[in-house]
Amino acid sequence: KAGSASAEALVKLLPETTRGVVAVDIHRAMELASVAKMLEANPAAKAKYDELVKLAGLDPAKDVYLFVLGLMGVPGEGEPDGGFIVNLRYNKDVLLAAMKQKAPGYKEEAYNGVTVYSNLDGDQKQTTRAAFLDDSNIVLGSDKGVKGIIDVFQKKAGSVMKNPEMAAIFKKVDKEGLGWVVFAIPPGLIEKGVAAQPQLKVLEGVKALTMSYDHRLSTYVADIRTMGGTEEQNKNLAQTLTGLKGLGAMFGGQEPAVGELMNAIEITSGKDYARLTISVTDELAEKLGKLAQAKAGDFIKINKGTAGEEIK
Repeated sequence: KAGSASAEALVKLLPETTRGVVAVDIHRAMELASVAKMLEANPAAKAKYDELVKLAGLDPAKDVYLFVLGLMGVPGEGEPDGGFIVNLRYNKDVLLAAMKQKAPGYKEEAYNGVTVYSNLDGDQKQTTRAAFLDDSNIVLGSDKGVKGIIDVFQKKAGSVMKNPEMAAIFKKVDKEGLGWVVFAIPPGLIEKGVAAQPQLKVLEGVKALTMSYDHRLSTYVADIRTMGGTEEQNKNLAQTLTGLKGLGAMFGGQEPAVGELMNAIEITSGKDYARLTISVTDELAEKLGKLAQAKAGDFIKINKGTAGEEIK
């Protein structure tokens, strides 16, 4: 139910073939002061937000609780498959009315007693599907992704938790924060990457990637880890990351905020992991945000100037 469900409960609805999971506590994230500041500073984003509230009859800050994404298949092999599960309070009639307004050509298909809505993209590809699982959960995604989640929901197919590889990785990630990510690297994928880009050899041995993210005591904290490989391979990866951090520190000599960011990064390794942790205070996050805006503005000015010269 919306307001009492956990992200882990939603993850259990993902198909056994899932190889990547992203979970976000939307309700907690929307309570961050930085989100309110972002909307205040961006009138266009605030206008879209207000439009969503009016059109869908729900306020993301109050009515949307959890978001879980499941990715299936191997990257680069065929069309990507996946599904989003959104845990929220909603009015089905209002959402259907909004759907009719935004995608008047949508279609309906019955799948095991559940109505699956398609053609939501407004074109013939019909890539996005959607379905109402129950009064608190909506699923969106590819055809295979949406139907796969419905099958698990109806206990007609196995959950990702029955996949021993994924279940083992889930145990390694902190699931108590604002969000967390788990990816199992498909066998042979890194080898293909190394063959194409030899500099990626430092990633040999990596079998999985996890990330947890939180905001506590006025500080954003991220913990990123690779899993697998030998102790020596993980040490080499950590040394490479440390080298990249050093390059960032050189740039930080010109931009103090970047220098502070580099100092906020810690890199370590162990027998079966390499780890990167980042702790950024609210104050530093605000500095980095302003720097990013300034750099984006400079980039736009340069491009406009270049375009003007081409016209002349």
